[in-house]
Amino acid sequence: MAVVSRPVAHRRAWRRGPLQHWLQRAAFIASGLLVLLAVGLVMQHTLDWGQRYVDGWRYGFPRRAYLSAYVGHGDERQMPTQFITLNLNGQISTLVLPGGDTAAVVVLPGPYLVGADGPYTAAVPAIRDVNNDGHVDLLVNVRGEVIVYINRNGQFELLTPDEHAALEQRWDGE
Repeated sequence: MAVVSRPVAHRRAWRRGPLQHWLQRAAFIASGLLVLLAVGLVMQHTLDWGQRYVDGWRYGFPRRAYLSAYVGHGDERQMPTQFITLNLNGQISTLVLPGGDTAAVVVLPGPYLVGADGPYTAAVPAIRDVNNDGHVDLLVNVRGEVIVYINRNGQFELLTPDEHAALEQRWDGE
């Protein structure tokens, strides 16, 4: 038996039409966008976790921050007044120890925080004379919002609506 070679019939190459070419590109772009979306979501989750981890080292849990300052509440010759802001399961509270005296602790209630990150948000105290009366006032910064406690008659009190309006007018004018 002899081997005979025969030419193989060539099939015509399949050619894509413009519609198939456009669909292939659209599918490629759509899958690329889905991959970018997935990477973005993973990065956001990772950054949120990292921020919470750093805040855990910085503020502890429950979240707390400290400040020492001379505010004129029996601390002139002794220790400065100690301020401790706490976030206890979304309830912001500020403990004031005038002159470091633990027997005279005053608790200043603050807002309740709503949302999934409520217990993980830090409240940071600061001191500033906001109403120019010569007495420093207590500011508590929570999520970019500032709670103002006015230093009046040897104690800290929340702003009244009239004081709030006057401060806003003065700050808007600056």
